[in-house]
Amino acid sequence: MQLHRILILSVSSALLWAQHAKDDEAAKHPFMGNPDRIEAGRKTYLGGCAGCHGPEGGGGRGPSLIERGAWHPMTDDNLYATIQKGVGIMPAANLPTDRGWELVAFVRSLTAPAVEMKAPGDAAAGEKLFWSTNGCSGCHRIGGKGGFAGPDLSNIGRTSTLPKLRRSIVDPDFERTPGFERADLTLRDGSKLSGLVKDRTNYRLQLQLKDGALRSVPVETIETVELTKPSIMPADYKTKLTRDDVTNLVSYLRQQGAN
Repeated sequence: MQLHRILILSVSSALLWAQHAKDDEAAKHPFMGNPDRIEAGRKTYLGGCAGCHGPEGGGGRGPSLIERGAWHPMTDDNLYATIQKGVGIMPAANLPTDRGWELVAFVRSLTAPAVEMKAPGDAAAGEKLFWSTNGCSGCHRIGGKGGFAGPDLSNIGRTSTLPKLRRSIVDPDFERTPGFERADLTLRDGSKLSGLVKDRTNYRLQLQLKDGALRSVPVETIETVELTKPSIMPADYKTKLTRDDVTNLVSYLRQQGAN
């Protein structure tokens, strides 16, 4: 009898959960994920919200919108109400209904996987720039090709967002990827060694060398260690690359992980 009751409760819970999921899907506003509506929302955002939340959503006087923090658990309806009515020192937007929902669609897009979003730019031009002689492939790998000094980008379209892709190019110190701290060693025999710190204990320092090989160096053989504080990725891409170059690179990178 007890087992029968448990089975009934389990089936009932499963049915309620399925119905709840179905209701949630049905309640999803049609503007969510619509590229045209997102672009319209972006224009509204730049005209009113960017002054506090930053032009790319990274924050300023207002909180960052590209971090999932406090706002992301909000339902679309609650986010819409917050935008329209305001909260704290954030003023009410009082936008026409469609413009309000376009803004919600844009804000949601800031944390969606890049591969799911439509991106401006020429992906073919971005691919050519990435694989050029002095391009990104000297340090980054895609599909088993490229360098080892930077993170593998084969799946970056699924693990990053469009705003973060752009920001990682123009401001590489904003968010560092663990495992890519550079160390320059001078060994007690006078030789020198450089690489990325992949592991560190009281006894050994493991480096990834330029060719991708791992080298474990006993601590007692090391004379000095110099760690590079900033990202090893050049910080001048925001001036060396044109805005179109960055847009094209983002358009290419967002495709990685699509298949």
